[in-house]
Amino acid sequence: MTEVRHEDVAAYALGLLSDEERTAFQHHLDGCGSCAVEVGTFAAMGELIKGVHPDDLLPHAPDPQVESLLVRRAAAERRRRRFHRTFMSAAACLLVAAGVFLGINSLTSGPNPDSVHGPARDLLLTGRTYSVTDPATGVSGVVGLEDKGWGTHVALELKGVKGPLQCRLMAVGDDGRSEVVASWGVPAKGYGVPGSPDPLVLHGGTSLPEEDLNHFTIETSDGRSLATVAV
Repeated sequence: MTEVRHEDVAAYALGLLSDEERTAFQHHLDGCGSCAVEVGTFAAMGELIKGVHPDDLLPHAPDPQVESLLVRRAAAERRRRRFHRTFMSAAACLLVAAGVFLGINSLTSGPNPDSVHGPARDLLLTGRTYSVTDPATGVSGVVGLEDKGWGTHVALELKGVKGPLQCRLMAVGDDGRSEVVASWGVPAKGYGVPGSPDPLVLHGGTSLPEEDLNHFTIETSDGRSLATVAV
């Protein structure tokens, strides 16, 4: 959508806008009474200089008595618009390049882009957190919780585990009821271990309300417990 500014009124009155800009400014005039009044004033002044050729107006050094303030204002506005477009185009190119880099980096650095930023990381930073390190397995985990109307939003940061493994996070209530919050695969290199220091960060949910939760179990798909996080 073409950007419209009140300052474009001089350029509009003098016919210095492109067709697209002119159409956009005409729509702007329908809802802006002050600009509509200014257009009438500038248009009348523009008629006085319409027949003046720029070379006649500015042969060498501009004569302050001849050079129209309106012309200088419109020219300055056009320069500002060109600079604005150039700057925004460059900024857009930088943003696109940054987005491409981040996208490629997330794909090439492993299946855990949420370890940098995302809903799971946000929840671990802002939610209620509980942590554990199991001395027997060496697995450590941090669970973040956020109470929702449908249950509990759960995030997990997992370290100290090597694969290949198929794992899951189980939520267990005070009444003994359990639900799978999330499941994942651990590659051979593992997470949060020497040679692969980045943790696994993920999120999921359980229908159990936060007040009814008793603990979470990080376990393998065959039921072997890696760590238990009390809440």
